[in-house]
Amino acid sequence: MTDPAGVTLGPLPRTHALVADDVARHLERLIVTGDLPAGAALPPERTLAQTLGVSRNALREALIRLAGIGLIERRQGSGNRVSRTIPLAATLAGRMQDVEAEFRNSAEFRAVIEPQLVRLAATRVDDAQLDALRTLVSDAGSSIAAGAAGAAEGSAGLDVAFHTAIAQATGNPLLAALGDLTASWTVEARVFSHLDDDGRRLSHAGHARILAALVARDPDAAEYAMRIHLAEVREVIERARRDTAED
Repeated sequence: MTDPAGVTLGPLPRTHALVADDVARHLERLIVTGDLPAGAALPPERTLAQTLGVSRNALREALIRLAGIGLIERRQGSGNRVSRTIPLAATLAGRMQDVEAEFRNSAEFRAVIEPQLVRLAATRVDDAQLDALRTLVSDAGSSIAAGAAGAAEGSAGLDVAFHTAIAQATGNPLLAALGDLTASWTVEARVFSHLDDDGRRLSHAGHARILAALVARDPDAAEYAMRIHLAEVREVIERARRDTAED
């Protein structure tokens, strides 16, 4: 299903987690990336449940959870909306404090999958896709330089877009879908790498190195750049989680 703004809401990417967990993660990713912008109205619950292929009870549980962390506004009689002010850094950071296993799983999953995706992309990426990646890296750099409001939200969204674009550049629709799933399953952890200026600058520098390897169409360099990037991001996330736990 596509809503009036052109956002594809379903089908739901499934994992071995509870259905409500997958629904919450899926909608959360759409909010983080800006596909569901602040203030956007969600479809009626019956319609949304049918689109995602879940029960209304599972959907309602996910919406209540998202409302509890400030991402969704639920109003009797007027439906559900994405919050007009999204407290991304505070809500997601706080929620990840107690999810050590999920953090480890996220980092391990990315380390296994993404170096291979970028390696293949380096042999297949076309000029239009390289231009799109250049734009994403440039937009991230401009946002950092300007110290833009909502920097954590915007930077995280550009991060997700960069990595999913690499998966699409493989030219394999199954791997492109895996890239989308990677974004869905790792969005909470990766937000930690965008909570401060240092983390955003490090992410931007890593993306620039990956882009340079893709421009050179060098699979070895692309894989190496991705592995270094993910290792650096993991260190930033671990530091940010420790700092958050101490506050």
